[in-house]
Amino acid sequence: MSILKLPKKGKLCHIAATTEGATWMVEQLRELRDREGWDVSAIISKGNGNLSSKLRNENIPFETFDFEFPTRFVAMPILLGRVWTLSLLLRRKRFDVVQTHLFQSMVLGRLAAWLADVPVRLAMIASPYHLEADTPRWIDRATCWMESGLIPSCLYTLNLYRAMGIREGRLFLTYYGVDETRFDPVTTQAVDIRAEFGWSSTAPLIGMIAYFYPPRPATWATPPQLRNRANKRQEDFIQAAPIVLREFPDARFLLVGSGWDEDGPKEMQKMQELAARLGLEDQLRFTGFRSDVRNILKALDVSVQASIIENLGGTLESLLMNCPVVATRTGGMVDSIQDGVTGVLVNLLDPADLANGILHMLGNPDKAETFKRNGRALAIERFTLHSTITRLNTIYELLLHQAHGNRQWVQIGRWVLVLPIFALLGDRLAWSILWTRLQRRLKRL
Repeated sequence: MSILKLPKKGKLCHIAATTEGATWMVEQLRELRDREGWDVSAIISKGNGNLSSKLRNENIPFETFDFEFPTRFVAMPILLGRVWTLSLLLRRKRFDVVQTHLFQSMVLGRLAAWLADVPVRLAMIASPYHLEADTPRWIDRATCWMESGLIPSCLYTLNLYRAMGIREGRLFLTYYGVDETRFDPVTTQAVDIRAEFGWSSTAPLIGMIAYFYPPRPATWATPPQLRNRANKRQEDFIQAAPIVLREFPDARFLLVGSGWDEDGPKEMQKMQELAARLGLEDQLRFTGFRSDVRNILKALDVSVQASIIENLGGTLESLLMNCPVVATRTGGMVDSIQDGVTGVLVNLLDPADLANGILHMLGNPDKAETFKRNGRALAIERFTLHSTITRLNTIYELLLHQAHGNRQWVQIGRWVLVLPIFALLGDRLAWSILWTRLQRRLKRL
C-alpha cells in the first residue's frame, strides 16, 4: 500500500537536550510530516540513549549537539561558542520553524535561532519546573522576547507566563497529547503480571509507572519545594502501601521504571531498601524497565502519579487505557485528573492522603468505573496526539504568514547585540552561583 506524499509546507526542526525518552517529540515530528507535510528533522544531545534509535526508526533525520550548561561564570565564553555553532547549523539548514523542548535546549536554541533569524521560533514548555526556580525563570523572562511565541503545555504553566507579563497573543496553550491509536483498551491485552510475581489473580493491583529520578540539589536552578527531594515520589507511594494494606491486606503494588541517568539507579536502590524496612518484600515489586506499559496499565486497578512538579505525568496514558488514576494536585495533572470526575487528586508529599485516594478507588468500584469512562472521554476530547498536531500546524501556519527571516543584515546586527545580552545573563548566573555557595557555607557553621 503506497503512502500519499503531501507537498512540503516548510522545513521544521525540533530541538531537545536529551538522549533518552522524548517519545512525544518523535511522535510530533512523525505526524507533522505524515499528516501535515512538513519537512522535519531534530537536534538532540550527544551521547548514548534510546532517542536516536526512535528517530531512526521513524526515518527522521537528526543532528547531535552538546547542550551542557557551564556552571561557572568563567565558562560563559564556552556557552557563547555553543550558541554560535548552533546558530551556524540553523543558518545552514535554513529552517522555517524551530521549536525547542526542555530548558537547556530552550535557552541555547532560543539564542541560536534568534541569531540565525529563523522565521518562526517557538518554545514548547514540557514542564513548569524551570518557572518555579528563581534564576531559570529569570533567564526565560529575560530572553523570551526572542521567540515568535511560547507554547505552555498546561493551564498552570500558561498562568505562570501570564503572571510574568507575557501578552496573550504570544501564548499558545497546547498539550503534549498521547497517541490514542497506541493506547486503546479494546485492542490491548492485559499482561498477567499478578501470575508473573506469584500473586492471586484477584489481588487489587496498584501501580506507579515512572523513572526513578535522583533528589535535586539545593541550588539556584532547583525549585524550593524540590530541593533535596526526588520529584516522582516513589517514596510516598511506598509509604502509602502499609496504610492501604490495613484495609486491603491482599492488595499488591508495582513500581515500574528504571533509574534515570547515572544517579537514578541509586535512588531506585534507596527505594528498594525503604520497602524492605517496611516489610513489603512480598507485597511490592520493582519491575525495572518494561516495554509493555500499555498491557500493565490494562491490568492495574489503580494508577498512581505522585510528583511534586509535573506537567501531565503519566496520567494521559492511564486515562486512555481506562485505568483509574490517583494523582497529586500539581501542575498539569489537575487539567487531566478532574477531582471526583476523572479521578482522585491528593496532597503533595502526603503518603497518608495518597493512601486515602487509593482506598477511595478500591472501596468504591462503581465510582472507579465512572472515572474510567469520564477519563477516557476527556482524554479523547482534549489530550490526543491528533489534537496536538492540529494545534501545532495551525500555530506554524499562522506565524509563518506573519514572519520574516533568514535576513543576513539582521543576523549581523543581532551578533552585535548578543554580547551585552550574554554579559547580563552571565552576571545573573554568577551572582546566583555565589549566593548558593554562601548559603552552603553558612549552613556548615
